[in-house]
Parts: sequence; C-alpha cells; structure tokens
Amino acid sequence: MAMTSRERVLTAVARRQPDRVPIDLGGSPATGIEPALYARLRQRLGLDGGPARVYDVWQMLTWVERSVADALAVDVLAVPRLTQPFETRIDRWRPWRLDDDTEVEVPANFTPVAEPDGSLGYYLRGELVAKKSPDSPYFDRMIEFKTYDPLPRVETWPMGVFRDDELEWVRRWARTLRAETDKALFGDPGLLLGRWSGYQEWLLTVAADPDYVRAFCERKVENILTNLQLYAQAVEDNLDIVWFGEDFGTQKGLMISPGVFNELVAPYYRRIWQWVHAHTSWKVFFHSCGGIYPIIDTLINSGVDILNPVQVTAAGMDAGRLKREFGDRVCFWGGGIDTQTVLPFGTPDEVRRQVRERIRVLGPGGGFVFATVHNIQGDVPVENVLALIEAVHEFGRYPLD
Repeated sequence: MAMTSRERVLTAVARRQPDRVPIDLGGSPATGIEPALYARLRQRLGLDGGPARVYDVWQMLTWVERSVADALAVDVLAVPRLTQPFETRIDRWRPWRLDDDTEVEVPANFTPVAEPDGSLGYYLRGELVAKKSPDSPYFDRMIEFKTYDPLPRVETWPMGVFRDDELEWVRRWARTLRAETDKALFGDPGLLLGRWSGYQEWLLTVAADPDYVRAFCERKVENILTNLQLYAQAVEDNLDIVWFGEDFGTQKGLMISPGVFNELVAPYYRRIWQWVHAHTSWKVFFHSCGGIYPIIDTLINSGVDILNPVQVTAAGMDAGRLKREFGDRVCFWGGGIDTQTVLPFGTPDEVRRQVRERIRVLGPGGGFVFATVHNIQGDVPVENVLALIEAVHEFGRYPLD
C-alpha cells in the first residue's frame, strides 16, 4: 500500500522499510538547489510561475514550490524562518538578476551596492558583512579575523530571542502546510551552538582557553532552550524534523579531535537534543560536512536521529561502512550522489548508476532519505537532475532489487 510522503519519511527515519526511498529536494538549507538551475528545471517540467525566489542569498538557494515538489514526487517541504542570512526577511520581495540574466526575486531588504573594484557589497549598520566578486555567484561573509586579548566577558556576547513576528511567521507556515499537504515538514530555527565569530577565533579559543568555551556554551545552551520552547509553542505539532548543524569536518577529517569534541561540544548538544526529545515529537537532524566518522557514535548517543549530508567522498565516510556500523541507530539523509564530480560533470547514465548504487548500499531496511551530498549547484545540467529523480523512483521502491 502506498504511503503518504509524511508516513514515508517518518518510517525511513525510524529505520523501518517504507514503500519507497523518500526524496528531499529543498527541504533543508543543505538539500537545496541554485535558482538559475531551478528555473531551468521548472521550465523543463512545463510548470508556470513567476521568478524563482532566492530565500537564502548567502548560499543562493531558491524556494522549492509545492508545484515542483509534487511534480517530482518529493516528500519534504520546508517551514522557513522569517529571518535569513544577513538579516534578510522573506516576507517581501524585489526583482533581481543573476549573473546569467535569470530573473529572480530576492528579499526586499537585501540591497547590495556596487563597489569600486566591480564587486557587490552588502552592508548592515554601516558594516560590510557580505561581498560578491564579479566572477562568483555567491556573497561571501566578511568576517574580520580578530585575536581577542583578553577575550570579552562571556555575558557580553549578544544572544537574541525570537521576535513575535518571527514566531507568527513559522506558526502560520507550519499550520498551512500541515493542513494543505501530506509532506513531511522540516524546520530550521537557525540555532547554532558553538561559535561566536569566525572559525579561526573559535579554534584558537578551543585550544587556548577551553574554560571560556565551556562558559560560552553554558550560556548559549540556555539561550537555545529558551528559543526552542518559543519555537515549539509556535509550530505546535505541525513539524516533523528540526535542523541543527555546524561543520566539524573537512574533506580530510575532523577540524578538532574527537576528544575535544566529546568534551567541549557534545555535552551541550546532548542537553539541547534531550529537551527536543522530551518536549516534542520532532526528529533531530544534524548537519556536518566532511569526514566526521570519529564522532558519529557520539552524535548518535547524544540524541541525533538523522545524519546529513553524509559526505561519502570524505575521509572515513565510505557509504558501506557507515551503513554497517551505524545503520541500525541513525537515518542517513544524504549521500545519494556526489555533488563534486558525478552530478555536475557526469552523464545522465552515470548519474543513474551512482544513484542506484547508493540506494543499494544505504537503502536496505529503511533508514535512508535520498538527498544529494549538500546543495545542487548552478553548473549541474538539468538533465542530470531529472535523471537523479527518475532513478530514485525507478530503483528506490521496496523491496529493493
């Protein structure tokens, strides 16, 4: 018997076998698609619509509409938060052109200006916070490297609380999507634990002053729990999966040792995820790029239900090994195809072959939601995106071939 999308996703997350492998495209900030490619995909599907909306101007991600999700039989929809990177708001929009002249819409308060060097700069309160060079499609964060001596008092770091308009926004979106669709609903409250500035400052402080890191995380956990309580009251029972994510890996391995992670990061996330499991029905989704194999066991023991993006080409992240060692304890949401090589540069047949192989390895018994290894970039041929979706539908039906 065919399942609804929500049933399919929750069955897979529970590591049971659904009717087919669920598909996510656009449900999270790490399973999205670039707007020019999205516009071409929508055109190929024969779907009408206005300009694609770029809700995340940092990653250049577009809002995947319900019509597209239905046409592709995608199983997940995002419950977006009102305030996005660079403090942009997605309740009002304005026209914009991408570098290839694709017409899109961006948040109305996103107003970059031309710089003398030909780049575009985006300023907040007079400070340059993002910059796009002429040969890049992305607005890069402009984070000044600072060596604090002494470090600011922990209590001086700003930690905000959701505004009423932000809570009303997610309340309305969650209620509407739950009432009008059978999709699994994905929420990203945007609550990060461990960093107060750039990676450099954080890594230096981890090494030089671990007590400061502990004090910061203690305060940040209390702030996150306050926000989670407000968020949970707003979305009620109209949410299935909640996002947490910070990158602890690179292509070659971890940024910090497993011991440091277990001491300075995991205990604080454990408190957050224990709260989620005790007070909501949400499943905990954790995103970390790179070769994070040495901390996966700790993540699961700390309360992670879902691991993403499953970067199987990174050190130690062989898909078969991950499934054998952790497949009975965590759901893999990602790992479906390599977005660094095969998806952008392979043929549709090569895409189909890799999708089939990843389903064969990660799909048995459930515990697998198909998604690409991070977001689909604009240089991917639309034929490869269609081949990917078609292959999941062809090879992802249980019992697997």
